[in-house]
Amino acid sequence: FGAVYNMMADMMGEKQAKRYFPLISTLSLWILFSNVLGLVPGFLPPTSNLNTSLAPAIVVFIVYNVGGIAEHGIVNYLKHFMGPVIFIAPLMLVIEFIGHAFRPISLGVRLTGNMTGDHMVLGAFGNLAEGIFGYGLPIGLPIPFLFLGIMVCVIQTMVFCMLSTVYISMAVEHSDH
Repeated sequence: FGAVYNMMADMMGEKQAKRYFPLISTLSLWILFSNVLGLVPGFLPPTSNLNTSLAPAIVVFIVYNVGGIAEHGIVNYLKHFMGPVIFIAPLMLVIEFIGHAFRPISLGVRLTGNMTGDHMVLGAFGNLAEGIFGYGLPIGLPIPFLFLGIMVCVIQTMVFCMLSTVYISMAVEHSDH
């Protein structure tokens, strides 16, 4: 929790970090638990399902937009989408809306893809070892791949939480333009 809070405080300041810490810390616990569950033989990580990974991404999308509107008001928040120069505002508005629409998709697809890939690598090397050694598979053979799997689980949790924090921070920050 300390690492998550310090990351948030560095990105968005103490006040905003305290405000959004319950969301990001809950997401980090849920995603980490879901990812690690896939390392248990016979279980698939829930985050390898796109629907499951899109759900927290959509929550983050709603939270950062509502937070931005609450912080700046709806008019000033929408002005943020229009860029600094008025004559390119229509183009900037379209670009910003498309960019914001793909944020939850990128969060969900990134998490799903990495966890599916991790699970497939563990399965492939397990099947390879079984093919080479038969069912008398040496006990310690999968251990390096499990450590790799744990590392992937932790990194993907931190990436999701870090990007969520960045998106929230960008929505609630006070800019000069």
